[in-house]
Amino acid sequence: MKFSRSWLWLLLLVPLALGIARLRFDVEILDLLPKKLSVAQGLKVYQQNFSNARELIITVEAPAADDAEIAARSLAELLRLQTNLVAEVTWQPAWMESPAQATELIAFLWFNQPPAVFGELTNRLAIGHLNTVLREARQELATSLSPSDLATRGYDPYGLLRLPESVSGTMPAMGRGEELFASREGTFRLLFVEAKPDITSYRACRTWLTEIQRVIAEARIAGRIPPQAKLQFTGRPAFVTEIAGGMENDMAGSASGTLATIGILFWLTHRRLRPLLWLLFLLLLTLAGTTALGGLFLGTINVVSMGFASILLGLAEDYGIVLYQESRSHPELNASQLRREAAPGIFWSAVTTAGAFLILNLSVLPGLGQLGSLVAIGIILAAIVMLYAYLPPVLRMRRALDLKSSARKERFLLFTPRKLLHAWAVWLITALLLIGSIGLLRKEGLRSDHTRNALEPRHT
Repeated sequence: MKFSRSWLWLLLLVPLALGIARLRFDVEILDLLPKKLSVAQGLKVYQQNFSNARELIITVEAPAADDAEIAARSLAELLRLQTNLVAEVTWQPAWMESPAQATELIAFLWFNQPPAVFGELTNRLAIGHLNTVLREARQELATSLSPSDLATRGYDPYGLLRLPESVSGTMPAMGRGEELFASREGTFRLLFVEAKPDITSYRACRTWLTEIQRVIAEARIAGRIPPQAKLQFTGRPAFVTEIAGGMENDMAGSASGTLATIGILFWLTHRRLRPLLWLLFLLLLTLAGTTALGGLFLGTINVVSMGFASILLGLAEDYGIVLYQESRSHPELNASQLRREAAPGIFWSAVTTAGAFLILNLSVLPGLGQLGSLVAIGIILAAIVMLYAYLPPVLRMRRALDLKSSARKERFLLFTPRKLLHAWAVWLITALLLIGSIGLLRKEGLRSDHTRNALEPRHT
């Protein structure tokens, strides 16, 4: 019998391993919105096919335009030296920073014109016509009132920058294009930094952004960046780091707080360390198993749905507490007898609670539906784990402790309410709380937030 049960537990490892292999965490904020929302789907298509997911945008703001330009130039030069982190840095139009690239682009555009248009250019620049072209350029410089012509004609006497109208929009005029990188006053500038390593996962994004910020902080300390320049970060790497990192910290903090609360209450009530440690270990094991099974059934899990951890821990520990209390109330029963007594209640409680959370799949928000599915999976798994993995060792621990010493008694409650307060005092406090709550609701009313602010981070 024990051999067959061991094999059953080993067979459970197969779906868990498959789930871990399939498990992916989704940090895309647009996936939090309903799938039928065409605007959200359109933005996802744009991000996947047109935007650069490896591009970090750094904003530079300074009181004076010169300070902003110096800070942007220094920052670009600094980041370009980080060849293991940065593939490319753009902080001004390419033709201003590398004029040779502009000439190559112009030659490429001319070379790809229709034969008739390209033939006109070659005929105009034939050896016999060059003197005429130069005289026309000199006359235009002497008579033209256009600032653009006066600025460019002296450097382009052959008119190579005057592209055909069909492609003239692809080549910005000299002196233009900087509005893409700087405000009109010049006090606000943008830098576009492309990551060299693969930063698909949110952990890679966080590691890469942390390194970039470390390099910038060291440059500030060294005085390479003006202290009055204010730097901020946006773009996908910054956003993914903020959302996913914040959710990870929130989940870790809430789950740790839930485990600590369970441990403190169990210890204050029962004063037994080994059953407590075994309970906490199985709760963590249930949490890991639920995540693996979620990967098996769902594949990709949204970071928002990871909020199931605290809910699951708070519900799963109830089954362990019930079984421990049953073992304490009926010390004469063995594991099979206790399981036979407690299993129906635990089973139907798990079914009804899981069903209630599965209803969340009717929500239009995918993350909320996944949260309900994960809690439902975890509750069923917790019931099985507590009945078959928690109960037998706990009985052995209790009987070993009872044989050693019977002087140290357990308490079923932290205190006896009748000794703490009289019945009339309890009713009076209850009535006062009820009256105060009704008065507060009448004065303030029930407030509901119908905006999208609930989906936004508190600090961003």
